[in-house]
Amino acid sequence: MPDRQPTFEEDTMRPRARDRRSCRNPLTPVPTCPTTCAPGGPKLRTKILAAWLGLLLAAAWAGGAEPGANLVANPSFDQASKDASFPDAWSGARAVYGLDRDVARTGGASLKYANDDAGRYVLCSQRVDLRPGRKYRFSAWVKTREIAGPESGATLCIEWRGADGNWLGGSYPSGVKGTRDWTRVVGVTRVPDEATSFTLACYVRKGMTGTAWFDDVEVVQIVDPPMRTVLRSPVYRGRIAAGGPKLGQVRVRLDLVDYDHRPSDLRIRASLHTPAEAKARWQTEVRPGSDAAEPIDLSFPTSGLAAGRYELNVELLAPDGSELQRTAHELVRVPDDFRPRCTIDEHRRLLVDGEPFFPIGMYWSSIHEEDLKLYARSKFNCLMPYGSPTREQMDLAERLGLKVIYSIKDWYAGSRYCPPSIKTVDDEEPMVRARVGAFRDHPALLAWYLNDELPQHFMPQLDAHQRWVAEEDPDHPTWVVLYQYREVSAYLNTFDVIGTDPYPIGRAPASWAAEWTAETFRQVEGARPLWQVPQLHNWANYRKDDSDAGKYRTPTFDEKRSMAWQCICEGATGLVFYSWYDVKRNPDVSFDEQWEGLKRIAAEIDRLAPVLLSVEPVPEVRTLCGSDTRPAWLRCLVRRHGGKLYVIAANDGDGEGQVTFALPAVPHRIRELSDDRPIDVEGPSFADELGRLAVKIYEIVPATP
Repeated sequence: MPDRQPTFEEDTMRPRARDRRSCRNPLTPVPTCPTTCAPGGPKLRTKILAAWLGLLLAAAWAGGAEPGANLVANPSFDQASKDASFPDAWSGARAVYGLDRDVARTGGASLKYANDDAGRYVLCSQRVDLRPGRKYRFSAWVKTREIAGPESGATLCIEWRGADGNWLGGSYPSGVKGTRDWTRVVGVTRVPDEATSFTLACYVRKGMTGTAWFDDVEVVQIVDPPMRTVLRSPVYRGRIAAGGPKLGQVRVRLDLVDYDHRPSDLRIRASLHTPAEAKARWQTEVRPGSDAAEPIDLSFPTSGLAAGRYELNVELLAPDGSELQRTAHELVRVPDDFRPRCTIDEHRRLLVDGEPFFPIGMYWSSIHEEDLKLYARSKFNCLMPYGSPTREQMDLAERLGLKVIYSIKDWYAGSRYCPPSIKTVDDEEPMVRARVGAFRDHPALLAWYLNDELPQHFMPQLDAHQRWVAEEDPDHPTWVVLYQYREVSAYLNTFDVIGTDPYPIGRAPASWAAEWTAETFRQVEGARPLWQVPQLHNWANYRKDDSDAGKYRTPTFDEKRSMAWQCICEGATGLVFYSWYDVKRNPDVSFDEQWEGLKRIAAEIDRLAPVLLSVEPVPEVRTLCGSDTRPAWLRCLVRRHGGKLYVIAANDGDGEGQVTFALPAVPHRIRELSDDRPIDVEGPSFADELGRLAVKIYEIVPATP
């Protein structure tokens, strides 16, 4: 029994506003696929589901696992003696849980929860035999009647303990509340290597009352594919233009945790051809080294390709030559006259009408004209409204000089906030294609928002939505945001631009902003744009009750500024802060005070945008703190622009001290731009003090040759 509520990392619930509205191109670019994918069509959803299922089953058999075996004893609660009031193999408080032979999804019984005491928090559980280090999908069908309270409702969880019997962690999917017919609750987790015992529990979250039924509980081992490939170049939708890239590159990583193979016993074969060609235009074969953690980078020629489609195949071969896995990346040599309105270049920069653009935005709930006019009088240049904007609202944004990231992120059957017009997965495609077709030519459109933190079991649908949008709109990228920052690599085929959303203030150190960004950048192999989501809200806005609201607070100006620059220093190519409506309702700081500070931060980033977006080669700048190399609390970015060198140094708040910056040569002049302060030049290095959360921007003018 868990003696605590899931943390905000473990829980799929995150603060988000839910004000929503329901609702040909000859190029039709196709994003990369995890397996060989057929072109889009009316039956695409079925093909994607089949491809995913085939991949998982094939991988499971290759690794020696038995796919589909349910590890739960008495999963449908049918096993019980004739007069028993409780199902076999399960244990729980009889005052709350019991056998119900009148309600069942399948079979002849279900597990019933009935509780009228919000202070009573008990679970119904059983021990399950799991393998440490392995991955599992666990699920249950849940029916509810008047489940009410501050948490997410009726659900299930898996928890694990170590050899000493101490609790080590768990996985806790969100549940079902209110009155709902049978609904499947699903979680996916990889249990840690150090875990020795495991418990599966059906329960209703703490502080809740009502009635719930559970049936058809399942825990099955699943496997990750043994190989992950990332197209590092071209960066965006496999597009190759006249200007390049001249060489493509695919990165291969092996993940053999679910397999009994040694890396050095395997072979990787890659080939490039057109869909109609049997003979490869280019082919190579390599054998991995002994260290599975080391990536394998394969470069392939792209210059001289005629306009059209190509396919890069990467195969992983077993010691006997059989195919363990094959992935296909679709490439497209675009026509020379193709000029998309918004695109991503090889430096991960967003280009709008051919010019580099650094998004500086905020999440909104819905658009109100007076708010938007106020917002437009700042250097914020875009917004992401949850309420999918009307054409009139898009027109207003365009008149005010603002770009809009258009949200269709809830249009997934089975997701918590899916609109009622989508009843099954078959309803998704026509809605997505129609909405994209209606707004793809609007001048205010910047990108499409496709996913707000949906878990991995939605992956086939996420993959399909990415494909549909790419087919309907070659002029705008897609953006998704995940709190699952350590799982980003699993979502690579579902977005063009990624963001993660560390919200530490009130719960964790501000340095999370840098750590999450750095890990996100690592997860995408440095090959996707990052539009990160820094925190503006007070967590008290999202508490279910007021008992602990006093321990939360709104981030200070210094924290907001540092977190923004931390993200940029670690690879962000855009920022969309969370959120405008929180700035208006944070209980401890007035809107005017917050807004003035935010305008200063946006203006500073906007002023530096040409520097941040510069792709001029930069020299090495070394940093020292005392006798040590760069301190862990220092986040640094070096850019060259207009003949000057710029060093941006952000203290993430975990330390402080004097930092020495070693330059490649003695400069002519140094100025710290934040304070408009000159720095004495006494040689090829300079030192400055960086207090906690400080951000320093040094402009360095080289000496005249």
